[in-house]
Amino acid sequence: MNTPILVLTPGDPDGIGPEITWKAICSLHRDPRAQSFDILCVGALGPFERLNAPVHLLRPGQSLAESAQKLKTLPLDQPRIWLMPAPTRAPASRHLEGYQAGWAIETATQLVLRQEAAALVTGPISKERLQKGGYPFPGHTEFLAHLCGASGVTMMLANDHLRVSLVTTHLALKDVSAALNPTVIRKAIIQTREALAKLWKIQRPRIAVTGLNPHCGESGIFGRDEIDVILPLIQELQLELRSDTELLGPFPADTLFARQLDLPRTERFDAVVCMYHDQGLIPVKLLDFHRTVNITLGLPMIRTSVDHGVGFDIAGKGIANPSSLQAAIELAVRLT
Repeated sequence: MNTPILVLTPGDPDGIGPEITWKAICSLHRDPRAQSFDILCVGALGPFERLNAPVHLLRPGQSLAESAQKLKTLPLDQPRIWLMPAPTRAPASRHLEGYQAGWAIETATQLVLRQEAAALVTGPISKERLQKGGYPFPGHTEFLAHLCGASGVTMMLANDHLRVSLVTTHLALKDVSAALNPTVIRKAIIQTREALAKLWKIQRPRIAVTGLNPHCGESGIFGRDEIDVILPLIQELQLELRSDTELLGPFPADTLFARQLDLPRTERFDAVVCMYHDQGLIPVKLLDFHRTVNITLGLPMIRTSVDHGVGFDIAGKGIANPSSLQAAIELAVRLT
């Protein structure tokens, strides 16, 4: 590919995904850096027609490279959506918009795996509607792992202040302790280390690991997860990774993030591995909700995403903020 192609799925057709996609592309149209890559959208055509967004369709049988070259010959006085349209009908008994969102994710992933595109950027989906559309997955992360044949993946959220990886993701809080074992914690730490080294080019990453319980269990008073599972695994990995990684913990999560921000940037941890969803996502989103990006680690490709939901309540009102999608596009370009 002469110019790298990012493939972007806007997400649920009835959510804010198409609107923020159009806003992001309009913003990129004014940015000279956008000359270095192309964005192919894969999803439903209808929402962009309702937005009155000019659309250049990828025709059946036309390769991405051919279409990208034709796109460059069109007048540049206005931005346009370059789109591979999703089917307008769903198989029997499937929810149409959920099917279109799932079809788009599946199709876009195959384009990247076939190396027709360099990276995948995803907009927000409704997990309920995705499942009603015939895709039985709790979210993007698990769906992409299935499509890529990945045995295990890790969710990371990142912005300019903090990178956070999660050991468990979409799991009820009452089930987290039972789900924690050396295998899943090891996976999250190792995949975080590999991403910091390969994607961010950090030679000797500094990684902090949180505990699960208040005050890391207070010597077992509030729980033994730290004593029985987390600390022994950290000590094992400290020996295994000592030549190329500084691994510390477990730390109480309520003080770790405040201490992190008090340090000069050069002394902060490069990433924090957290035990469950809200433990890590609350601080990273609090620091910069609009510019936080979701990255899936452990896939054989680069995938970035927005850090927010479908926003059905504000869809169609023209007020959706595209900053997270813009940041996801920028990070995908930087990591490609």
